[in-house]
Amino acid sequence: MNRNHLFLALLSGVLISLSWFNFPTALLNLIAFVPLLVIEQKVKNNSDSLRSIILYSSITFFTWSLLTTWWIYNAALIGLIAALFVNTFTMTFTFSMYHWVRKKSMYKISPYSLILWWLAFEYFMLFAEIDYHWLHLGNSFATVTPLIQWYEITGILGGTLLILFTNISVVQLYANYRLNTKKINLYQILGTVLIPLLLFIFSYITYVQHSEKGETIEVVVVQPNIDPYNEKFNNLSDQEQLNRFFNLAKDKITPNTDLIIGPETAITEYLWENQIAEQMSPKAIKSFLKQYPKAAILIGASTRKIYGQNETIPHSARRFNDTAIYYDRFNTGLLFDSTDIQIHHKSKLVVGVEKMPYPQYMKFIESISLDLGGTIGSLGIQDSPTVFIHKNAKIAPVICYESVFGEYVSEYVKKGANVISIITNDGWWGNTPGYKQHLNYAKLRAIENRRSIARSANTGISCFINQRGDIFKDTKWWKPDVIRATLTLNEHVTFYTKHGDFLGRIACYFSVLIFIYSIVIGITSRKQNKKKLAP
Repeated sequence: MNRNHLFLALLSGVLISLSWFNFPTALLNLIAFVPLLVIEQKVKNNSDSLRSIILYSSITFFTWSLLTTWWIYNAALIGLIAALFVNTFTMTFTFSMYHWVRKKSMYKISPYSLILWWLAFEYFMLFAEIDYHWLHLGNSFATVTPLIQWYEITGILGGTLLILFTNISVVQLYANYRLNTKKINLYQILGTVLIPLLLFIFSYITYVQHSEKGETIEVVVVQPNIDPYNEKFNNLSDQEQLNRFFNLAKDKITPNTDLIIGPETAITEYLWENQIAEQMSPKAIKSFLKQYPKAAILIGASTRKIYGQNETIPHSARRFNDTAIYYDRFNTGLLFDSTDIQIHHKSKLVVGVEKMPYPQYMKFIESISLDLGGTIGSLGIQDSPTVFIHKNAKIAPVICYESVFGEYVSEYVKKGANVISIITNDGWWGNTPGYKQHLNYAKLRAIENRRSIARSANTGISCFINQRGDIFKDTKWWKPDVIRATLTLNEHVTFYTKHGDFLGRIACYFSVLIFIYSIVIGITSRKQNKKKLAP
């Protein structure tokens, strides 16, 4: 192992991980890949270059993953090990494929092709069964929202594109400087510096000039702060937890309050959807709302549903012992108003906690899944998101991990949502960077869709986010609290909302073409070599 290369690989991993902190370290990603790309430049002509790339890139990506997501350990060591493996393997594979295709092609393939490979990888991970994409590069700009207002056009993949373009350009500048006997290419320097600079300037102007127009609603967000390990599913009864929610909410509710929001699984009673209105917690909520006839309550629960004889039975369903009756369990958002109960089932589930990948083949391993709040094994999902409607508000009821999926959240807006709620429980991770990263990602959803967000987190941080991605009112971590704000209902649909992660789709298309091209060229060149060697 080359010591210089080892140092460069570790340096890249450290620099990338630092980008997940606040300004100015968030901008380090613009140069963080440079040490790893320098290694690729140096070994590309070696006979064992692929082996070297696999070794050093895996060191970079393991370091990045460990330093950025070590907090998963607070919930479960096996979860951290799985995340490290998935991140390191998929990223190393992507970077190695980029190197292999460049090396095997008989024609020079630009180093900028890494952008296509990486965008395709990030896009694929959005829809894979193991859909873990916490560390997608564009997420690292979540702490510098005034500089990324253009995410309303590109989403986070636009951030990924800019990061890779800048890193590759810096390495190309360095390579050309050495090849051209230390002559400086002014055009390359201008391109490398001006493109990100102009994007950031354009973004800041957009940020300053943005104004919110439209109808408004008054929203109350409750943070009950119930310890997920010692209270939520053990020492506090269902009624006691609801009473804590009610008592906090009363402090901020006014005659003008339209919406009261509680966190994920705030209702701990298992609710059977087939008879939901008849159970204790829904009755208590309906009774509470009689005091506030204008308001609705959006809150999280664990629900169950029995399937009828003529219904399709999904892989996640369970069978009652010694019967032919199947039921499913869901992580659910519920909207209660004076007349109705609306239901949304969480569809983007946490791997290893709420679902097993490829359940039709791997159902046997559900017994080792993690127990974070009584939702062991694969939960049920619904095919498309539900938009809750209360008067003029059309609310996207985003549940926890769903808020990390840009294109998925935009589906709510396509269906008419003019405001977003996020209900979550980040207490499993303790006072670590985990809940802060999750909070920051919510700001990206506000920019992409230009929708105001009300976020209720069981232990914090609960907050309100405007359409520019600013948090303008929030709570403290691990403290019972309640906040109130007026949010604007926006009907405008952004380019990103309409077209989603179009950069990823384009990258997938061209990556496949490049791969096929490389295979064909490789086969052709081998045949030509055989003919030359033939007697």
